Amino acid sequence: MRKITHYILCILIGCTAFLNIRCSGNGKEKSPLPELVHAESVMFDHPDSALHILEAMPMPSARRDKENHALWCLLTSQAQVKLIMKIPSDSLVRIAYNYYKPTDNTRRKAMSALYMGDINYDLGNIEEAMQYYLEGKTEVEKTDDYKTGYLIMSSLGKLYLYRRLADYALEACTKAYDYAVKDSNKRYQMTSLQYLARCYCISDKLSEAIDIYQKCNDLVLELGYQNKEYCYDVQSEIALVYTNSSQFEKSLEILKTFPKIYQHYSLIGTNYLMLNQYDSAYLYLNKALNTDNVYAKKTIYNSLYELADIPQYRKYLKSYCDSLLFYTDSVMSLDKGKEIIAYKEKYDHQRLITEQQRLKLEKAEAQRVLIIVTLCLMVVISVLVYLYQKRLVRKESTIRLQSEQLQTYLLQLHENESRLQQNCRYLEELKEQLSRHDSDAEERHAQQEQMACLESENGRLLTTIDDLQYRIGDYASRLRDARKDVEQLRRLTEESLKLKENEHRLTDYVIDSHKLVSGLRKKSRVLSDSEWEELMQLCTTAWGDFISRLLTCCPQLTEQELRLCVLIRLRFNNTQLASIFAVSPASISQKKFRLKKHLLEYGRISFTDDMTLDRWLVEF
Repeated sequence: MRKITHYILCILIGCTAFLNIRCSGNGKEKSPLPELVHAESVMFDHPDSALHILEAMPMPSARRDKENHALWCLLTSQAQVKLIMKIPSDSLVRIAYNYYKPTDNTRRKAMSALYMGDINYDLGNIEEAMQYYLEGKTEVEKTDDYKTGYLIMSSLGKLYLYRRLADYALEACTKAYDYAVKDSNKRYQMTSLQYLARCYCISDKLSEAIDIYQKCNDLVLELGYQNKEYCYDVQSEIALVYTNSSQFEKSLEILKTFPKIYQHYSLIGTNYLMLNQYDSAYLYLNKALNTDNVYAKKTIYNSLYELADIPQYRKYLKSYCDSLLFYTDSVMSLDKGKEIIAYKEKYDHQRLITEQQRLKLEKAEAQRVLIIVTLCLMVVISVLVYLYQKRLVRKESTIRLQSEQLQTYLLQLHENESRLQQNCRYLEELKEQLSRHDSDAEERHAQQEQMACLESENGRLLTTIDDLQYRIGDYASRLRDARKDVEQLRRLTEESLKLKENEHRLTDYVIDSHKLVSGLRKKSRVLSDSEWEELMQLCTTAWGDFISRLLTCCPQLTEQELRLCVLIRLRFNNTQLASIFAVSPASISQKKFRLKKHLLEYGRISFTDDMTLDRWLVEF
């Protein structure tokens, strides 16, 4: 019995393992080549060394070793981006992107999306870049790769920041700073604080911006970046905040401390303009025009256009106006602020739909697995109940036979013991007669022969009595063991029946959690053909061949009657059935009456006096 139960459980475990294998990923990934491992290990600190390693090694075959080929393309693109090399197209990193996209490697998917975004951003494909950044953001959130998370959110933040999308920029830059903190990377923290401060600037939260810049400056000093270009970049941005706060002297005080190589001519000129020092403003603003940055040139020409209101510079008005219009158009063509917002909203909407579909599929898969497990449990429990009950019947039959045999042995023992006692009494009488010497020789000889026969019979009786006592003891022991087995089987049968009850409850739960069924229980309505098909399929999945057994039992059932049987089996009440069939509750009662009559008339079934149609279908 234990072996049978063991085999059944093994089968159930095997089914579960099969389901797990089906639901698992694509298997173990191939180990990358040592050169690729080495290149990736030095990438963040020494991208030039990483690129040298990658270029020196033979490029993995795109046909024979797709995984290492994709990783080589990804790392090479990463090194090129970090070294600020001019990349003519995204063709190389696209190989990695297309390879990793359908896989479960979220880290590589995030990295390839990041560098697809960076390269497309440099190529001026802003919308495409944002799409890749958003994809990378979604994937990196599933990992603990904080470096890549920072790089993605930082790039996305800059994209929003330069287009003055303040709310989006603040959200992205805040997330970038969080990743930098989690990575314990103070250089990243410093850079993300700078971008955060810029976000507060474009939101006109200048006091908050100053506080953030101060934290950034503290990290600049801590990392030893004083007297370096980055330090003066931060200081110039602080000066800009003071300019925007109309604290022009304070701004100039900061800017005049810069070495000549790091002078911010544009901002100095703007401050002088605001202080009505027009000659100095004209001098520094024209010096600032020596730049390729269209954003900077727009700002400079805007200041020069304001300067042209002064009589001595009015002769430059048309030239400044034309230049301002030109660079304004250039910036507008680059910004695409509205398009970016629209694209992000479209992406977020699509992502929401995709997430809902994913959750729906996961719920459906979970429901399917639950139904399969429930069916397996039904089979196992049914088999166990059958085996336990069959075993119980056999044990009870064995106990009955053993009890009868034991009674027979006890009766034989009693008869033999009585016979032995009689013989013993008779022997005593014969011995007493012989002791009196009142019999002749012939009679004495007959008495001695009789005594010998009695002693021989007593010997046989004693042997038989010993054998019967042994058998009685053995049968008594067997009966005790059998009764213990019967008690255990009864207990197991009861437990199995309880499991069967729980299994029915589990099945009911699965049915009730089905989206269509739960919706109908809340608000009943007329069903479409596809919904009827869905209910039929659910019934087949939950109770096996319920519908086919019904049709086998009564082939004359109409489609409407079959649908009514399914709904009754799904435990819908008369009120709900009335709404589904678009009739009155009284009509439902009539339908049930006709269905029962139909089953009795054409089906090979019978109903007891207390058996209702609903109960019969539930138990069928």
